[in-house]
Amino acid sequence: MNNEHELIAAFVKRSKRDRYREILSNPRLRHKFTTQLPHFKDFDPQFRLPFPSNKLFVGNIAAELRKRHSPNIVYAISEAPALDQKDLPLVDALKEIVGSGMGTVLCCIPGQLAFVETEDERFILERHDPLVKREYIRFVIDRKDEDSHVEQGIFQAAALAIEWRRITGSDADNMNELRAWFSKNLEKPESFGRGKLRLGICWLKTDAEQHISRIYEMVRILDRNGICVKKIKTDKPGYMIYEDEWQIVAEPFRKGTLPGK
Repeated sequence: MNNEHELIAAFVKRSKRDRYREILSNPRLRHKFTTQLPHFKDFDPQFRLPFPSNKLFVGNIAAELRKRHSPNIVYAISEAPALDQKDLPLVDALKEIVGSGMGTVLCCIPGQLAFVETEDERFILERHDPLVKREYIRFVIDRKDEDSHVEQGIFQAAALAIEWRRITGSDADNMNELRAWFSKNLEKPESFGRGKLRLGICWLKTDAEQHISRIYEMVRILDRNGICVKKIKTDKPGYMIYEDEWQIVAEPFRKGTLPGK
């Protein structure tokens, strides 16, 4: 529901927002919105980015959305029941809707980026002044990383603690189980820099609740073994290089990160 309300707040004409919020909040009225999507005329034109006629294909559209930092998983609002209210891989979703004539909106970054397919046209919705600030968090130790020149993250700390035998016995076993869980449940970022320098650092999204819960288990193990971990939060992570469902990589600004409580 947050995806839908942020879409309305960010991209729909002001005079229509309350009405569409009311409709989307009531499952029995939802069809009154989705059936309009093939000919929807109430998106604010100042946020529309039309595609050149030679770039109306799935590969080109996916590339344009990724350039704007779309994650791999997007949320669909569609007149097609099989797609509506589903989280879908970006390319799979585009293959389903591009050229189909089905009215569909793919919410890529809530309140910032969306793709629209109607019977008549297709276009991107983008705004650079998101209505809701997003916070990100990371867990660090008091040791600088050689590449990014900021504090090392908890995954580096855990790996070195195991390697240097700062953690042994059952604590080492539990830490390795946690690291294995993250290997299966957190994507390895595709990039850590815009050029040859690897200045990007990882931040977790605040709604990555399962991941954060397990990180706190890692924090407790490290703390028991004399390794102090602190939490940092920010709404200004820097120049975003990579994003998926649970994390981002950004080249850091030198200001804007604040220790969390």
